[in-house]
Amino acid sequence: MAKERILVADDSKEVAAFLQGYLTQQGYEVQVAYDGETAVRLFLTQPSALVLTDLQMPRLNGLGVLHRVKERSPDTQVVILTGHASLDTALDALRHGAYDYLLKPVENVDQLQFTINRALLQRHLLVENRRLVEELQQANAQLEQKVAEQTHDLRAAYEQLQGVDRMKSEFVSIVSHELRTPLQVILLAAQMLNTYPDVLTPERRREHLTNLQLYGRRLKRLVENLLDFSLLERGELQLELARINVADVIREAAEVYLPRARDKGLTLQAALPKTELIVQADSARLFNALGHLVDNAIKFTARGGRVVVGAHGPVRSPGGSPQPHSVIAVADTGVGIPADRQRLLFRAFSQVDMSDRRHFEGIGLGLALAHRIVAAHGGQITLKSVPGAGSTFAIWLPLAAPSSGE
Repeated sequence: MAKERILVADDSKEVAAFLQGYLTQQGYEVQVAYDGETAVRLFLTQPSALVLTDLQMPRLNGLGVLHRVKERSPDTQVVILTGHASLDTALDALRHGAYDYLLKPVENVDQLQFTINRALLQRHLLVENRRLVEELQQANAQLEQKVAEQTHDLRAAYEQLQGVDRMKSEFVSIVSHELRTPLQVILLAAQMLNTYPDVLTPERRREHLTNLQLYGRRLKRLVENLLDFSLLERGELQLELARINVADVIREAAEVYLPRARDKGLTLQAALPKTELIVQADSARLFNALGHLVDNAIKFTARGGRVVVGAHGPVRSPGGSPQPHSVIAVADTGVGIPADRQRLLFRAFSQVDMSDRRHFEGIGLGLALAHRIVAAHGGQITLKSVPGAGSTFAIWLPLAAPSSGE
């Protein structure tokens, strides 16, 4: 079996010599460069499976090496070597595609070997996944040819299976990204607090503790959304129904999301109904559904824009039901939604534009969850939107019958 080639780039000859000696002893083929330009030249001549690069080097720094390596070979994994003073830059390198980072001096060979093993395994998985995808594409092409010769029903069934397969692939890709990013921040913050408790200033400690809370809550919301979606898909979500005042739900949503709106430079306004509107609902689930709509409005509204959460009623439902309904609406001045995309909005893992998914964080479950939660209450969600002028989502719920005391 051929040896894995590792490129070491570090302007410290002592560090480079230590890494070269250790890695050679472990059976790797090792190349060494003492500046970024030489490292890139060596890589272009003989690509390596893994690059260990210092951040601060003459001629071309570690970020430059990272970018040049990834341009040539996206599968090659890059591990950043960094000192305490450049940890922020190391985190920036992770955002730009570095696999991991190691603090200098590299004295813990067990941690070094563990990181190398994981990075090489990641590269192997990427290469193997590409091979499998190519084989799958070839198999799909052959299958499509056969399906084209079959009946319309068989073709429709095949296309449905393709849609399911794409949804699974999108799900794995999106959730992996949404889990990995906050986990990296949490691990970095925890490591900083554990490794440098006496060095960090109070401001930096508060910043790391804030990151732990912020990204921990983000992970918690992600897991809760996935669990709710799973229960809804299986029809197992249990609703704890009670008489709920719609104004209370609107007021709570405005209070919870006001800080986020302010952080983004938006105006968030609560327009409470003029008359008391009572619905039979699960308070927590209804708030969750409304929260997804408010979150979506904030996410897709630019700084300086406006989001209004309000309600009115009683009104007739869009479906023509004689039972009076309450309408809870979320209106924004955001990007708006093209008509040809509106029918896809309530599909799981969907956003207005697939290219927006990484620009706007999230896994595309919010509207799908809101739609299913409202449907479980016997209601529906409608949408009016003009591209470039904003959107209005409306939750229609049957009003509860008057209680015996009313």
